[in-house]
Order: sequence, then C-alpha cells, then structure tokens
Amino acid sequence: MARKSRKNNIPADSAVSTGQNASTAIYVRLSVENSGKNDDGDSIEHQIEMCIAYIEAHPDLKPYVIFEDNGRKGTNFGRPAFDRMMNEMRAGNIRCVVVKDLSRFGRNYIEAGNYLEKIFPFLGVRFISVTDHFDSFRNKGSGDTLMIPFKNMINEMYAKDISRKIITSFRARQANAEFLPGNTSYGYLKSGTEEYGLDIDEDVADNIRNIYQWRIEGVSLNEICRRLDEMEAVTPSKRKVQLGIWKAEKHDGSRWSTRSVIDILKNPVYTGDLVYGRVPKSLCDNIKTHRAPEEEWRVIPDHHEAIISREDYEKVKDSFATRRRLNKEALERSADARKSVINLFKGKIYCGDCGKRMRFVKGGIGAKKAHTHYVCGGFLDSRRINCTLHRIDYTPVCDAVMARIRMEAELAADTEELRKRLAGSTGASSVLTRQADAVNGLNLQLNSITKKLEQLYIHRVDGVLDELEYRHMKQRYDEQKQALEHSLKEAVAKQKRTQDTLSGGQAWMNTLLRSADSEELTQELVDCFVQEVRIFENNRIEIIMKHTEDLAEMDRILHLMEEEAG
Repeated sequence: MARKSRKNNIPADSAVSTGQNASTAIYVRLSVENSGKNDDGDSIEHQIEMCIAYIEAHPDLKPYVIFEDNGRKGTNFGRPAFDRMMNEMRAGNIRCVVVKDLSRFGRNYIEAGNYLEKIFPFLGVRFISVTDHFDSFRNKGSGDTLMIPFKNMINEMYAKDISRKIITSFRARQANAEFLPGNTSYGYLKSGTEEYGLDIDEDVADNIRNIYQWRIEGVSLNEICRRLDEMEAVTPSKRKVQLGIWKAEKHDGSRWSTRSVIDILKNPVYTGDLVYGRVPKSLCDNIKTHRAPEEEWRVIPDHHEAIISREDYEKVKDSFATRRRLNKEALERSADARKSVINLFKGKIYCGDCGKRMRFVKGGIGAKKAHTHYVCGGFLDSRRINCTLHRIDYTPVCDAVMARIRMEAELAADTEELRKRLAGSTGASSVLTRQADAVNGLNLQLNSITKKLEQLYIHRVDGVLDELEYRHMKQRYDEQKQALEHSLKEAVAKQKRTQDTLSGGQAWMNTLLRSADSEELTQELVDCFVQEVRIFENNRIEIIMKHTEDLAEMDRILHLMEEEAG
C-alpha cells in the first residue's frame, strides 16, 4: 500500500510554532534539488515523513517546525534554512533537533562534531537522529555516543569519495571534449545542432573584437570600459540575464568593469580553444575555489569557431607580460622610497562631495623620491561619472592637519593656565559643592520614591488598595522614579566632568599640550585627535577633530568657576 503523503500538512519554517512544550525543529536536506527521481529514500518528503512519524510517537517533542535546505551540500554548513534554525536556537525557541540520519545533518566531520559535541550542549539543545537510533538526552555515556564521531567521519569520507568519482568522470569527458563548462563564456552560446559544441553569440561578438583591437592599440582598461558604456555594449552579467541564465534584475543596469575586460582579454576560449580548470575546486583534495595559473589549465585546441585570431591573443598576452615585468622592475627600483612613505590618514580621509574614501597613491615609481597623493575613490570607481577629479598631494594634507592640531594646542594651553589658577579657589569649591548637593538631593528623592513603592505593595497585599488603584499609583511612582534616575545620571556625569577638568589628568589633554612644539605630524597625533578629513573640490580641506567638544566643555566649566569666584 502506498504511503500517504503529509506534505500538504507541513508547517513552513518562516515562523516557529509555540506551545506548552519546548519547540522541536525537523531539519531536512538534499544535495540536489528534489526532482522526484529515485533518491534511495532520501527525498525531502520522505525525510519529513520519517521525522514527523517519530515526533508523533513521542508527544513530548511537540510542537514542531520544519527547516528545509533543498539543493544544499552537506559538506558546507553555510545553508539558509540551517542558519535560520540556529538563530531560533539562540533565541531559545528551539530546544530539540530531529533529522532522518547524520548524513542529512552534514558530511563535514569536524564541523558536525563541533555542533553535536559543543554548540548544541552549550545551547541546551537535544539532538535526535532517527535511523541512527541516537538521542543525545538518552544516549549520554553509552556506546552509541562513541559511534557518532565515527559515523560523521564515514559521511565525510563518502562525500569525498563521491567528489573524486565525479571529478574523474568529468576529466575523462573533458579529455574527449564531451563536457561543456556550466556557464559558457561571454560571446558564445551552447550549440543548437552539436551536442558539445559552441556557437558565436553574434549579438555581442563585436564587443569582444573591439576590446582586443583597442587593447592592441594601447588603449587603457578604464578607457575601454568608458567606450563600451558609451556605446551601450551589453555587459557579461546583463547578457546572462537576457539569456535567462541569471534572474537577478540588479544586473540589468550593470556597467563595464576592468575585471570583466581583463577576464575577456585573458581567456583563450576566443581563439577557438575549450579551456577547463581556470577556476577549479575539489572537495576530495580539499581545494577551494581559486584562479589557477595558466600552466594548470586543461585545453582542447580548435574546439569551436574563433572570434579572435591567435596572433591578436598572443599580442595582448605579451602586452600583459611586458607590463608586469616593467612594473615589477619599477617597484624594485623605488622600494626604499615607497617604504619611507606612510599613509597617516588610512580610513580617515574622504571626498567631501561624494563621500567615497580617498585613495592613497604612491606615484613617481622609479624616481628617487616617491610622489604621493590622494584621489577620490568615487571618481576612480565610476570612471568620472559620480564625482569630479579630487586630487591632492599628501604633504598639504599633513600640513593642514598639523596646523589644526597646533591651533587646538594653543587653546588647550589657555585652558590649562586657567585650570591651574582656579584649582582650589572659592569658585571651584562653590561649583563642586553645588553639584554634590544636587546629586545628594536626587538620591534622597529616589530613596523616598522607592519606599513609597514598597509601602504601596504592602497596601495591595493587605487589601487597602484594589488592583486598579494599585496599578494607577504604581505607574505614577514608576514614572517619577524613571525621571529621577535620568536626572541623577546626568548630575553624576556633570560632577565627574567637573572633577576631571580640575584634576587635569586626561591623557588626550596632556598629549595635546605636548604637541604644541611638535615639528612633524605622527601617527600618534592623528589617531588621538583626527576623527575625519574631507577633501572638497579646489582642494578645500575640512578637518573634524575628536576632542573639540571636550575642550569646549572644559573651557565652559572653568569660566563658570571664574564667575563664581567673582
């Protein structure tokens, strides 16, 4: 008799069920999105049915909610539904996890063990694997507990074995040109007549020809991008959307980037060669996704019709190699000069118009002295569309900041002189006494309110007040107490500022006083006093200091004391 499906009665994982008992999570996973094919009983629906049947036999596990990762690999725990489940655990909404078997939970031995042996116990979460007959609350100290790490290791070995078999199969098919990469390169389409063939995408092929021709003529990468945008050439990402390969609408307005142009210029597929292994990965060999060097590529020559001649491809390839060699030699020549230049304003300097960070450029490569300057990042990133050229030499910025620090130091010296004169004066004593009286007065009022709340509660217990009267009066006292606590906090802070001002022990103030005689701007001075530097058009510099308000507050307090002294 066919098993009755409960799929239509499954709650969604968008909201965790609530009830008298702690909530239970059913977690299900399938590496390849469920398509109804023979899956050896590991289909999403079958996993859910097994877990629900287990929960129905154990009423203490109700209510439950289902978290489903369909089409997610077990070797990686960065899965959407799994992350949602963990967030619910940390919030205290999930106290038990039920899975069909350990392989559905995960196939990474170390990470799975970390969750089962450390994270779940720390969160007080119970873990149940149905077909493994494992329940973390009932199997503590038993032989079944010792088997869990072993089973996790077997699951990881199984995943790596499958990976090795798949890679071996792919390599054999690649050698016979019987396998196409998942995403065809920009400029080509999968052939409609040849099983493993590629046809030129004539709608964008001229863009590729232009890119190569311009580069051979010596046109810069940024200028190539500008020309392509100007002629509204379809970008690689937008072309994928047009072909239905990608669905994200954000790519509709994409612009050309130097990275896209470089990828096209360095891809031999345009000469008619089919290339495998440019961005490889391998689970069985613990190799993560990366860009492989050219000598590791696997190439099937003359596989399809070329868009670019081999001669033009080699010219571009040689130009990249020449540029790399010249840059390397120039960097070696100017190494000492560049090491002597330090960017004191890293993370602190911005364009005053577009808000983007200013880029620190060590120019003059090969010269005896490196020529350094800042350029607006918005100008560079947008290829002169979102902002104008904000370029300023490094030295004027340092000079302007140093001048501002010296000005602040002069103000600080005046404040320090006033502090020394007023320390111990009648004016200082008068201000401190008044502030102490204010703090003591607020503390007395708070103590009075607290006693009234205690007495109010006693009256409620003794029946002097009914519930409505009690709540009304309590709310009024609570509001008064909250207002007094806020006033007390402000009064204590004001008292502390006054005491700190008179003591003269602030580290930043002492550093500022010493900087008055500084000849050179240092990293210590920038870190201590500079919050942000903004560069506007025509090289206008705006400097936002860290302790300007603190210094102004100290000055205000001291002048108040001076007035009290008469």
